[in-house]
Amino acid sequence: MKILSFDVGGTKISWATVDENATVLTPVQCVPTPKTSAEIENLLQKIAQESVYDGCALATAGVVFENVIQGKPHNLPIGYDKINFSQIFQTPYIIENDATSALWAEHCIGTLKGVQHGIMLTLGTAVGCGIICNGQVVRGKCGASGEYDFNFSGRDLQDLARKYGSNEADCFKIANAVQQGDKPLQLAYREWEERLLNGLSVLNRLLDTEVIALSGSLSKIVDYAKINTAIKLLEPRNPPAIKAALCSTNAGLIGAALLFKKA
Repeated sequence: MKILSFDVGGTKISWATVDENATVLTPVQCVPTPKTSAEIENLLQKIAQESVYDGCALATAGVVFENVIQGKPHNLPIGYDKINFSQIFQTPYIIENDATSALWAEHCIGTLKGVQHGIMLTLGTAVGCGIICNGQVVRGKCGASGEYDFNFSGRDLQDLARKYGSNEADCFKIANAVQQGDKPLQLAYREWEERLLNGLSVLNRLLDTEVIALSGSLSKIVDYAKINTAIKLLEPRNPPAIKAALCSTNAGLIGAALLFKKA
């Protein structure tokens, strides 16, 4: 089965054809997210018309419940939640939250494989959170489980850089500058890292989890040895393991394809 799978976020849209075994059959392509919902719709329509597939899967920012986006995601343009996806795909399709999709990819083939109680945090422009309990995705009564305004997103790191007197807005350049000894950006990064650590601790106390997997672009700038040492001090009785997600930036589109198979 060939599943045309998309991952729509506030910064970029990526897509590829994936089979039911999580094999990515075509090169993953990526473009910056268009500024308007009409442009997003036209892009998806064009890709769908030019592709060969048996079904479609869309991982997206925002709350999703029963295949419907519940209101405009804060990092996507007005009207995005009103797009008629059935007209675009004209085949069986599913829509899933991007963090839930990434979570399912990691549970099936990645860091959370075999884990019965796990959390997936997608660190990007915003922060997505997916939860596995007793081996099942936790969705909540209307699909909003894990939807929280975490304060360690990419935007938060950029704001902290400005707070300490830097105009640098590229999170990877901030991380590189930290390694090179840039004092203001070291202060910004340390405050961001402290926010991340506190967030991990709170999630563990609420959910009593085995593993917290980190995905998304900002997961690449996390010092995992340091964060695991620190979480053991905060959670001495029951620390979770903090690990990098194995599916990397493709976790959302792979997970969406696997959830299509599961549907």
